[in-house]
Amino acid sequence: MVLLPACKVGVIPETVNTPPAATPLAGILPTPAAPGAFQATACRFSLPPDIIQGQDINCGYLAVPERRDLPPAQTRLIRLAVAIFHPPGGATQPDPLIFLSGGPGASALEMVRYNFDLFSKIAFSTGRDLVVFDQRGVGVSRPALDCPIHDRLSLDLLDREVDGQLLSDAEISSLILDSIRDCRDALARTADLSAYNSGASAADVRDLRLVLGYEQVNLWAGSYGTRLALEVMRHYPQHLRSVILDAVYPPDVDLYQDSPANVHRALEKLFASCAGNAICNQSYPALETVFFETVERLNTAPAPVEIIDPFSGQRYASQMSGDNLLVLTFRLLYDSKVRYLLPMYIYDASRDNFSAFNLIRGSLIGQIGLSSLGMSLSVQCHEELAFSSLEGFRTALTSYPELAGVYKNSQIGEVIYQVCQEWPAGRAEPSADQPVHSDIPTLVMSGEFDPITPPEWGQRAFATLERSFYYEYPGVGHGASLIEGCPQDMAIAFLKDPLQAPQDACIEAMQAFPGTFVR
Repeated sequence: MVLLPACKVGVIPETVNTPPAATPLAGILPTPAAPGAFQATACRFSLPPDIIQGQDINCGYLAVPERRDLPPAQTRLIRLAVAIFHPPGGATQPDPLIFLSGGPGASALEMVRYNFDLFSKIAFSTGRDLVVFDQRGVGVSRPALDCPIHDRLSLDLLDREVDGQLLSDAEISSLILDSIRDCRDALARTADLSAYNSGASAADVRDLRLVLGYEQVNLWAGSYGTRLALEVMRHYPQHLRSVILDAVYPPDVDLYQDSPANVHRALEKLFASCAGNAICNQSYPALETVFFETVERLNTAPAPVEIIDPFSGQRYASQMSGDNLLVLTFRLLYDSKVRYLLPMYIYDASRDNFSAFNLIRGSLIGQIGLSSLGMSLSVQCHEELAFSSLEGFRTALTSYPELAGVYKNSQIGEVIYQVCQEWPAGRAEPSADQPVHSDIPTLVMSGEFDPITPPEWGQRAFATLERSFYYEYPGVGHGASLIEGCPQDMAIAFLKDPLQAPQDACIEAMQAFPGTFVR
């Protein structure tokens, strides 16, 4: 099992075509500008279809200090890659919609070409520009805190072998930790790893607004992006017209200690929804029993499988263990569309048919390079692990021993506590662990089945946001705002008039169990 981003919206692209073409950046990036300067450049990522540079999109780099607490002569300038997408005919509203991506560490720009029509609909339907940027340390921004050594190791360990020798969990953990140490040492030569966190990124959002000349902006945030948006609301509220928080990750929760209960809740929702639906229950009876019996059997005798990266066509020898099945099921609960197929996938796995899960694993492998692990670790070690404890995590997991496989050598498991002891991220102030109080008009959106940022977290943020509206969407996993129909229509209505609660009658229609199950 490999380290994975803790949470991000759109884990699996709805459409998989070819991967974004790599653009060699060495030697063609602009010379760093003065702090607060914006330099227009060619777009350094693959554009969505039919988007023309200079007409539909403008790209550039915003130069900001790596550390704002030091004199300019004592800190580096870093560059944030920015793209401004324009609606057909141009914007009719002066306040753009700024998108804040999840992860932490997920590149918004390298993923924007997938489902761009859905991605741009909220902004364009309201006559607004859509501003997308890669946060400091991420993707096309420079420096990017990537860990290619760890990425390669993740692929090498798919078969749990090195040089033909089968490895134990302890040996795999040791290799993972060594690769992260190597990454830390390499990154520390060109970056101050204590400068990449939500507080610094919130100041970047402020500078982006100032440099681009907007009097007011709207924020649209998903998953970890909601944590960043809340920090902007906390420290720089004056020029925010409205905020959309989707799959909320508030600052006053413990991602790690809460995770076992959150995963358990989502799995129980899955099993109960199948049992409560006549077609699913008839086709896949006793789903929970079948699932955990299959996990136990595959942990005793893992099945050899082959995984294909759909982007490159590369084939990898691997195995399907019970722990793999647990993790993949957890990951598929993120996806609102694929989740309805999980009963069939689970029953297939119980009969040693892993074709669906192998396709999903291939898609996940293809995304390994699209998230900057170093930035993720800097953020989480700085402001999440600083207020968590290994003892608390272990205690939380004892209530759900059947889920232990989700956390073996995982970034949301025990290994993160050891990593953060050695990662020079610094420690956030205690105020960073407190809820955000704000009167900015805010739409809070939660998915019923979300396994990582549950509805309870959305309600928690909603409770301290005075002018907010909260909605939970039945049948939805991690991220509602990219779902066509009711959730996205409500987001559009809110952006048009953030002082008015959007009409929510459409939610009732989502209560019906969508579709039928294939026998």
